[in-house]
Amino acid sequence: MNFGEENIKYGMYIFTELFWDKIKKDRNKEKAIYLDEIWRLIGVTSNKEVASFIYKIFKTIRKYGGTGIAITQDVSDLFGLDNGTYGKSILNNSSIKVFFSLEEENINILSKNTNLSEKEKVEIKSLRKGECMVFIDKEHLLLKVESSEYEKNIII
Repeated sequence: MNFGEENIKYGMYIFTELFWDKIKKDRNKEKAIYLDEIWRLIGVTSNKEVASFIYKIFKTIRKYGGTGIAITQDVSDLFGLDNGTYGKSILNNSSIKVFFSLEEENINILSKNTNLSEKEKVEIKSLRKGECMVFIDKEHLLLKVESSEYEKNIII
């Protein structure tokens, strides 16, 4: 069954709005909203109304005891619509950012929108499986994530 790209975006928007309503109900309860494949909502193929709604979530979610998590495989996707206004908002309003190995193009885009040093540009390009660069406010850390035996067993 083919729902069409526009219908998929509209459906994602409806679900996101439903979850946003739940997040706003109780400021004392911790919660998170995960937006995987966020490029569909704020990328070049999205529309400004949907992207503006996502922008609003990332600008205000902490006031409701919430955390917004944006997931994409391509950093450039965040900056495709309206000169990157929506992607910049997500980056600027995220206290923790996690980046895995990136290609040169994405490193350049990230560098324009963050304070990556030349050394960090080289490091982020050479990250291996399980390694990442984490930005926690102004601190930038290189991390290696290793699975426990239990995790290895359930993945295999």
